[in-house]
Amino acid sequence: MPEHPPSFSARFRAWRARLGFFARLAWRISGRALALLSRRKAPALVTADAAVVADYDQIIEALQTGNTGFLARLGPGFAASSDRFVGQSWLFNAVDLGNLASLRWFLVQGVALDGTDKDGRSVLQAAVERAAVLDEYDDTPEDPLPLIVALLDAGAAINAPSAQGLTPLHVAAALGLGEVVEVLLSRGADATLRDEGFAHATPLNYAVQAGHQAVADLLR
Repeated sequence: MPEHPPSFSARFRAWRARLGFFARLAWRISGRALALLSRRKAPALVTADAAVVADYDQIIEALQTGNTGFLARLGPGFAASSDRFVGQSWLFNAVDLGNLASLRWFLVQGVALDGTDKDGRSVLQAAVERAAVLDEYDDTPEDPLPLIVALLDAGAAINAPSAQGLTPLHVAAALGLGEVVEVLLSRGADATLRDEGFAHATPLNYAVQAGHQAVADLLR
């Protein structure tokens, strides 16, 4: 039997769900960048093995500038530990701050890449979202694309969904990140997967909904 097209109410619910997703994503990206770069003062932190007592601002500056010597002095337990101030692992902070040298330091330490942050994002999704942050938020802006490549080279799962059911390709398509979409597709991202938590939509649906025609063409 021929498949009936979705009803108007079903289409409207899907449209409303995607609109809500875009709004929440934009809010989270801008808020995360401002929170990490506002340089608010936090108490001195002691690493797991007490190798160094470090001020929060010093750690953030080291992550932001790629000062891997300072990170190494924090001791072997630091790489796998969490930032209690922001509420996520230091690995995610390194990705959010966008410094490739810092990220590579964490990868050399063998940190696990299969975890999620407090928002349910995979580390690869975090890197994709980092690619959408405007340079005006950065003290030392870098090309964010190598962050994504480094994570993929280290074995980050390319099609792993977030807690909201979105793959990194969904997010890249929604944000109109053409170069990121190209990299993900070239590395095996599945463009046919539908999100599990919003509108049961493909990355192409998100690109079309957001008006990113060039990205939609890549996904067709």
